[in-house]
Amino acid sequence: MKELEGKKLLVLGGSNAEVDVVKIAQSLGCYVIVTDQYTKPEVIPAKFVADEAWNISWTDYETLEAKCRDAGVNGVIAGFSEFRVEAMIEICRRLSLPCYINEEQLDVTRDKNKFKKLCKKYGVPIVNEYDPKSRDIKFPVIIKPTDRGGSIGINVAYNAEEYVKFLDYAYSMSPSKSVVVEDFIGDGVKFDCSYYIAGKQVFLIETCDTTMLTKQKGFETMQKAWTFPSKHEKDYVEQVDANVKSMLADLGMECGMANISFFYRNGSFYVFETGFRLGGGHSFDYQKASGGIDYLTLMIKYALGEPLKFNADIPSDRGYAVTYSAYFLPEDGAVVNEIVGEDMVRNINEIVTFIPYLYKGYEIEGNKPRKIAMCTFCSKDLNAIIEDVRLMNESLVVKTTKGDCQVFSELTESEIIDAIK
Repeated sequence: MKELEGKKLLVLGGSNAEVDVVKIAQSLGCYVIVTDQYTKPEVIPAKFVADEAWNISWTDYETLEAKCRDAGVNGVIAGFSEFRVEAMIEICRRLSLPCYINEEQLDVTRDKNKFKKLCKKYGVPIVNEYDPKSRDIKFPVIIKPTDRGGSIGINVAYNAEEYVKFLDYAYSMSPSKSVVVEDFIGDGVKFDCSYYIAGKQVFLIETCDTTMLTKQKGFETMQKAWTFPSKHEKDYVEQVDANVKSMLADLGMECGMANISFFYRNGSFYVFETGFRLGGGHSFDYQKASGGIDYLTLMIKYALGEPLKFNADIPSDRGYAVTYSAYFLPEDGAVVNEIVGEDMVRNINEIVTFIPYLYKGYEIEGNKPRKIAMCTFCSKDLNAIIEDVRLMNESLVVKTTKGDCQVFSELTESEIIDAIK
């Protein structure tokens, strides 16, 4: 009998990102139900992997509450957006089910101003910030809504004209009509780290550096790859880690993840945002493959009221990993006919994550780069990972009604080596 046999888990959202969540829960023995208002298989594939699917929006609380009671749901989990986490909090409250986070804790991640105040309290260094109405702004600056994640509403302004345009856009994308304006650190490295929180115990479980898609104007905030572990990990542990652990411990979360982003420049770290949710990079796959904390399994168990046991140490021999988002640059109005090479990439030996973002009939709006797929390659042999990335670059082709598209701004061998060594 599997560990969670007979338990019913409700997953909020049915996108490609949730497919992994469904499969992992099923591997533990769970009966998995996915709820989402969308019904097309290409848009919500997780519904077609789950044991049961409901055509109910995850914000339709009254309907979901009644449905969960009738079905005997034992736990609820949400992953890849703060809005779904908010829905999880409310549904769990109504059903008196375990929930790793509350509204007050979630607000720290959604309101960038609250997060910065908390960082100041615990001595975690932050990026220089401006009042949006200031006349003393030194360009370039990055402008973003205070209460949106996932790079939504974010732009870099290099002059006053762009500033006015992007400021208006950020306000329009903010539910609370509030924005943050900060120095844009274009000459630093984006450093990310993740912590697993179990009450007052807080464990640093991973670090990585970000390779940006391109420095081309308009695309400079788009992220192409994450390399594990960060080559700046030792400096981070010595300078910042203890302060962050104290901050997270005092928040009072019982079980969960904290993903925190910094800029690293000239030997110093400057924090700029956090999220208490599953990260879009699906690093739980990397953790499991490298012998680290299998935090998604722990969060599923917590949601179902199961006792938690885990190894808290970062493995000394964890090897390397690269999470790579491959983009293409289509023409506005193009429609995807076929994605070539996906099956080949899925069968690469070192691959631990494959998340597709396109499907036949996908309609392109605008001229910005679009993701083809995101993959994580994990190995103790860096050369094997480099070869995997090369194969991915060569194999993926998107055929559209306006022509064939190769990988745009592909991740190179030199970028991988520079990032890791």
